[in-house]
Amino acid sequence: MSSTDTSTKARKCLGGCGRTLRSAEAVARGYGSGCWAKLRKAARTADLSAWTESQIEDARQAIEDGAVVPSTREGVYHVVSVDGTEVHLTHRNGCNCVNGLKTLPPRPCWHRCAVAIVLAASAPEPCPVPAPAPVAVPAPAPAIAPRDVLAELEAMTDFMLALA
Repeated sequence: MSSTDTSTKARKCLGGCGRTLRSAEAVARGYGSGCWAKLRKAARTADLSAWTESQIEDARQAIEDGAVVPSTREGVYHVVSVDGTEVHLTHRNGCNCVNGLKTLPPRPCWHRCAVAIVLAASAPEPCPVPAPAPVAVPAPAPAIAPRDVLAELEAMTDFMLALA
């Protein structure tokens, strides 16, 4: 008789890298060590201001339990409810749970928080923008002193008188 225990079977990482998980810890978590580190960092650095602390904790717990699984559609995840009786289709902008469907505009549920954390972990790191090279600015040309027309006329008059 075959065992239904999946904790020792190898499976693919849920973090998007697609690698096969081999350690029992990684299989139980659903994420390899690299993707798990990215998720923990995203949970600390992502903008989660729309959710309460208890919602953020529920989202983190769901991620740790492997209850946030990507679907075949990009950006859409299957999120298992806390009691494990329901699976919600969740996108960062909406969810088919009670809070997501019955309120206008949809209240951000903890399912959306979990998806926001997962998406923040899989987002590419921003490339550092190099500082622009200093541009050589030419020195300003020396200002030409304004000509004093009367002084020039007097000088010409003196010159003409000297010639005569």
